[in-house]
Amino acid sequence: MAADASGEILCFGPFRLNVETGELWKRGMKIRLQGQALQILLCLVEESGRFRTREELRSRLWPNGTFVDFDHSLNVAVNRLRERLGDSAENPHYIETVPGVGYRFLVPAETAQAPASESREAREKRAAKKRRIAGPAMASGCAILAAAVGGFLWNRVVHPAAEAKGPQIDSIAVLPLASLGRDGGDEYFADGMTEELITELARKDSFRVISRTSIMRYKRTALPLPEIGHELNVEALVEGTVRRSGDRVRITVQLIGTSPEQHIWADAFEGDIRDVLNLQRDMAREIVGRIQSKIGTEPAASSDSNKRLDRETYEDYLRGRYFLARRNSEAMNKAVGYFEQAVRRDPQYAQAYSGLAIAYDLLGTYELLPPDKSFPKVKEFASKALRLDNTLSEAYTARATAASFWEFNWQAAERDFQRAIALDPNSAIAHHWYGEHLINVGKADRAISELKRARELDPLSLPVNSTLGRVYRDARRYSEAVEQCKKTLELDPNFSMGHWCLGQAYVSERQYSMAIPELEHANRLGTTPLMASDLGYAYAAVGRNAEAKAILLRLERKAQSAYVPPYLIATIHGALKERAEAFKWLERAYDERDSHITYLALDPEMDSLRSDPRFRLLVRRLHIPP
Repeated sequence: MAADASGEILCFGPFRLNVETGELWKRGMKIRLQGQALQILLCLVEESGRFRTREELRSRLWPNGTFVDFDHSLNVAVNRLRERLGDSAENPHYIETVPGVGYRFLVPAETAQAPASESREAREKRAAKKRRIAGPAMASGCAILAAAVGGFLWNRVVHPAAEAKGPQIDSIAVLPLASLGRDGGDEYFADGMTEELITELARKDSFRVISRTSIMRYKRTALPLPEIGHELNVEALVEGTVRRSGDRVRITVQLIGTSPEQHIWADAFEGDIRDVLNLQRDMAREIVGRIQSKIGTEPAASSDSNKRLDRETYEDYLRGRYFLARRNSEAMNKAVGYFEQAVRRDPQYAQAYSGLAIAYDLLGTYELLPPDKSFPKVKEFASKALRLDNTLSEAYTARATAASFWEFNWQAAERDFQRAIALDPNSAIAHHWYGEHLINVGKADRAISELKRARELDPLSLPVNSTLGRVYRDARRYSEAVEQCKKTLELDPNFSMGHWCLGQAYVSERQYSMAIPELEHANRLGTTPLMASDLGYAYAAVGRNAEAKAILLRLERKAQSAYVPPYLIATIHGALKERAEAFKWLERAYDERDSHITYLALDPEMDSLRSDPRFRLLVRRLHIPP
């Protein structure tokens, strides 16, 4: 977009400065700049490359006779200018400071002329037409009149509150973006956009970003924002809306401080759906930039910066993420279908391969597929994703679980988990699954630390909270396990895994009168082979052998037609003191790479078998590092 008046235009980098009107534009976006900051920019750009002393700037901005706290006012104005340009004093790209001397503009400025003969009305009509046919715009030096951002034009409207000084921000949550579609059919799109924005923000290690699981509880909520901030323990919230019309998408977002509630910043973005990845990145970077100005650190680089997708491919990916979040058999299989469709359309789409890896990981973890049908695909798709984009934390996380729970390659798993967390320190799933890996290799304190970090990032996640309870139990810290499992049930009294977790902790404390009702309740809410196995173990532990054997028989029969982890059957045989049968099923668990066997060395339910030489031999075959 051209500056909205005739006159001389100074061009530097992506910026265009109309000398006559003082209007500053960046890739078609008008930058709010006025007062001393604008005057300093004009002064520096006009003589790019030359030092302008502080006295020169003083004489231009504050003529003789003007009373002002010069040093303070100049520093404030330069800092405001740097913020608008996205610059920093420590690593300057535009404005260099020479301590005690002055400033120098580092980027060469070229001159262009705005069309004087064209009326304002004509220019506005031409610019509007350009926006309607937004496509890749070819930039040629400084003569460009319309700018493209990654192949699309976007319009930005800054709320005046953006000028206000915001609070210190160390933690943030992105509330579910609301879809403004009439029929609600774009809900998957709004949810996908929310997740992508969280992902982009989470790449920055300057602050804590709450994970998707926790924030989706506030979808269509009427809770006051300060209350949400308190529940999530964050200092700021991002909320907004998504509206689609054909191939165009408009996203509005605002950043709100939570304690006290205050409006910090608002923005509106509009672009072509085919370039939505760039739109998301610009949204995230703009929000991060506002926060960075408060905490003084640099944002991390985003990956896949030049990726271009067609609309259908991207929508398949978003639908895959939408169903993946549902975490049930039907939804996860739908997710697999959509991710597969996305990579058929675009075999170079790294994030879709990463989605496939996570989907198969969950299908294996939830015992919906046997290990030999799930984990090899996890490794295959995660490796494909990383060959295309080696900055995907999620793909490293998925590949690490395959190495740990399928291949028993503990060193490779450690490397991939460490890489995943380095790339995305705010990834709750990476910290969660890394914690499970660490407890299996006997590093209990580190495992608990990782699970606590996952809980900080995803405080309302039921799986994270219940896993922390189980890890306390595996670390033989039983009272803490009980306390944590009770906290999980406070989040959702009908969460079956929460009752299972609490029952397991009571079993380990030998409080069977409290354990059995919890395990029975868990099985009524939604039985799985894991829950059935632990109930059978508890029955056997108190001498209710007939009931234990009835569960055992059901599991063994089910194993003939569907996948049942052999380790779980071995657990009940061990509790019944049927050692030969227990070791037969443990050997089968090892041969089939049943992921539960990775718990063998520490599992309290295996204590009755621990003195047997066969047990020690089996543990050695797992090659768990010292």
